[in-house]
Amino acid sequence: MSDNSQITEEELPKEEEEILDEKKSQELAEGIIQKEEISYHSEAFSKIEKQVEHSLSLQKTDEALKDITLWALYLGSSDVHYDCYEEHIVLRYRIDGMLVDIFTLAHKDYKVVLERLKYASGLKLNITNIPQDGKYELKLENKKIDVRVSTLPTKYGENIVSRILDASNAIIDFKDLWFFWTSKRMIERAINKRNGMVLVTWPTGSGKTTTLYTMISKLNTRDKKIITLEDPIEYELPGIVQSEVNEKLGFDFQKWLKALMRQDPDIIMVGEIRDYDTLNIATSASLTGHLVLSTLHTKSAAETLDRIINMGLKPYILASALDTIIAQRLVRKICEHCKVEKEKTPEESMIIKSMMNETWMWAVPSEAIKLYEWKWCEECNSSWYKWRLGIFEIITFGLALKNLIREWASVDEIIEEARKGDLITMKEDWILKAIKWHTTITEILRVI
Repeated sequence: MSDNSQITEEELPKEEEEILDEKKSQELAEGIIQKEEISYHSEAFSKIEKQVEHSLSLQKTDEALKDITLWALYLGSSDVHYDCYEEHIVLRYRIDGMLVDIFTLAHKDYKVVLERLKYASGLKLNITNIPQDGKYELKLENKKIDVRVSTLPTKYGENIVSRILDASNAIIDFKDLWFFWTSKRMIERAINKRNGMVLVTWPTGSGKTTTLYTMISKLNTRDKKIITLEDPIEYELPGIVQSEVNEKLGFDFQKWLKALMRQDPDIIMVGEIRDYDTLNIATSASLTGHLVLSTLHTKSAAETLDRIINMGLKPYILASALDTIIAQRLVRKICEHCKVEKEKTPEESMIIKSMMNETWMWAVPSEAIKLYEWKWCEECNSSWYKWRLGIFEIITFGLALKNLIREWASVDEIIEEARKGDLITMKEDWILKAIKWHTTITEILRVI
């Protein structure tokens, strides 16, 4: 934001003006985010570079690749990116959802790492002009780590993204999903029903798979048959029948789901609903005595209804089948090792008050939300944040909401009726977690 567009304290609305207009709110938000732009840096990054350089100098490509992956695990990274540019290759880790530059590789060094990656993943070494997908397994002392590899030809070489799948981080205890007690109660009621459809929504990278797998693990008892349909299977779940779509052989979600239904399941997990045919079969399954769990890409819990209806499902069928929608995002958690409470700026105070008024939380004093400054520490790689937590918006569809769906009600009407029950919107969920000092106003403005 340029100096002449900065908002001074004198220009802020008076305290009695409860809600900021959209333009003023956006300007305040941009100013707060720009003030707190953080660059990750750590002594560990130079250690990784030296270790990899040493392994490559000894022509130990396996060791270099293992070093990169083990350090990614140590730093809590979900993906390793090898981005090709004219001068060099940049190795980056995705840490707590943010891409972080670790070090650069010369093209000649990257060439041998690339060949080793492709060989380990079962990819063809002589094919460099079309994308390829593969995977390999890294065995540690007490567990195995699956690494999924994707290549993309670019002007300066083949970009690689390696996704690290660590089941110990994906399947967690239900109580550790960061649900407040009302939300937790809504979900427990939904997944303990014999039939119905539970959808987890929001874009890629918002933790939907972890939520699904955790719910499935809670339901996993010997008196139930649980079958999953995934593309691909991300984590192995003991005691659960997992199947993987193989579109190369002509078996898409629709055909595979039809075959799955003949296996007499009690609970079905469909990795993602992508089209009307898959949606129709999943809906039919929920109407015929099955509990169906799945994901869908939408922007909010209520807008999921519009997306489903636009895919072609009749509202009266949707109303009968649908039980619960969980919309979620992941935000970075405050580093507990170096946080120090600070005074709010006028801009931050106005944003907080506006959000609380917008979400009808007048009874909660904005002073209850504390903000923090940070000391630089190695625990969070000098980023101020360590790990992530979920913020949620959950709608459970009782009789009144089902009737509104049948009447083609708008999103606003759905939300208004849901508020009469236990609905906590995503902004409300954030405010409650900010009061508990788990995350920051900057992080929420960045994500929502």
